Amino acid sequence: MLSAGLLITGNEVLSAKTKDTNGPFIGMHLRKIGVSVRASMMCGDYENDLLDCLNYLAEKSDIIFMTGGLGPTSDDLTADVVAKFFNIPTEFNQVAWDACADFFIKAGRTQIPESNKKQAHLPKDCQLLPNKLGTAAGFSVTGKKFSKNVTIYSMPGVPYEMEGMFLEHVLPKLENQSHVPISLSWQVFFMGESFMQNAINIAEKNLIAKYPNASVSYQAHAYYVSYTVTLFANSDSQKKECDNYLKNEFSKEVDKAFGEHILYADERKVSSYLIYLLKQQSLSLSFCETSCAGYLSKEFSIYTHDPSIYKGSIVANSDYVKKKLLNIPEKIIHNQLENPEDLVSYLSASTLKEMNTDICLAEYGFPIDPFLKDEKSFQGFYLSIAILKDKFTNIEKIQNKISNYSWKLSELSFDNSIAVFLCFIKYNKRHVREIQQTRASLYLLCSLAKMLA
Repeated sequence: MLSAGLLITGNEVLSAKTKDTNGPFIGMHLRKIGVSVRASMMCGDYENDLLDCLNYLAEKSDIIFMTGGLGPTSDDLTADVVAKFFNIPTEFNQVAWDACADFFIKAGRTQIPESNKKQAHLPKDCQLLPNKLGTAAGFSVTGKKFSKNVTIYSMPGVPYEMEGMFLEHVLPKLENQSHVPISLSWQVFFMGESFMQNAINIAEKNLIAKYPNASVSYQAHAYYVSYTVTLFANSDSQKKECDNYLKNEFSKEVDKAFGEHILYADERKVSSYLIYLLKQQSLSLSFCETSCAGYLSKEFSIYTHDPSIYKGSIVANSDYVKKKLLNIPEKIIHNQLENPEDLVSYLSASTLKEMNTDICLAEYGFPIDPFLKDEKSFQGFYLSIAILKDKFTNIEKIQNKISNYSWKLSELSFDNSIAVFLCFIKYNKRHVREIQQTRASLYLLCSLAKMLA
């Protein structure tokens, strides 16, 4: 199995002025083709530090992916550093220069800055990686390090340039050298990582004993954990064996260990999976948001704007909107701090009716707000899920599914065609406002996934 290391370079990335997206992008694609990432590093534009990083990664990896440092300025050191690492000279690469000049000409430039010639001084005999979107050619070099062959792929730091180059000129080469891994994922709701580890520990030990190169991953999100097991096969026959083991034997152990906490067995994010369920069951959804204005909508709009599934959201932050748009009685609004459950019930049920949907998720809460100093009567979020009874005939079954997650069925006095479920989650004061809003939104989405699964 091929192993890889990532080296993301640039003072701007190291200082967090620029967010790194290159590392996650490369890592995601390597995972899909069965290349194991052993380490990922960030380094500033300092020659000795870059060489130290390359030595560390080369000792652990067969391939190193390096981004950044291919520009025309004094802090662009990659070509010289890679040449020094392999103890080879640099030379003027005419093909790289012609491509750079052609880019300027196509952009309507009649003069090319002398400094750009630096981008054509590359390690001798390197393999060029064409760049259609910029002036910096990428390159690859293979040499002997630590008694083995190590290949460095050097690509631009500009994300859209790197991504195009990687997908067109690097990934196809790697796909021919690797076997696609066999992977299964489970999304586990309301069960912490430590509890999960205790529950699955023996099964994991048996897994590693049988397949020593197996990879087990716990990725924690707000209120749920993505649990992924990956096996790496060396042949088609072993791939079939690994697939059978994961889907039959190990899956049974996961079901036994995590039980009802399993939301679903799929690597998709909760919102993406919910869209699949809604489409499958011909259901439509709406949101009513107050203090989390936009968070629920954002989670869905990432994946779809299909109005047959997601009809929209009402932001009812002000009492005026609650009264004029949702027709919530004055008494309910006036007593919202004393009886928040009444308000959140109205928010979900009224929005469901106004938006003409089968389901509505609503939240009402007070995350930390630096602009509002007055203390509220509760520190958390009241959540509500309203559903049309005509679409969900077995309300008791739904209640049983989500009752272990603090949800309760509430009687709705003003409309007996709608069932409303209520829940309160207390927020952690140490979390910043954005984290509190995200957690409340994800709790609602996870609860709905549990309800519909």
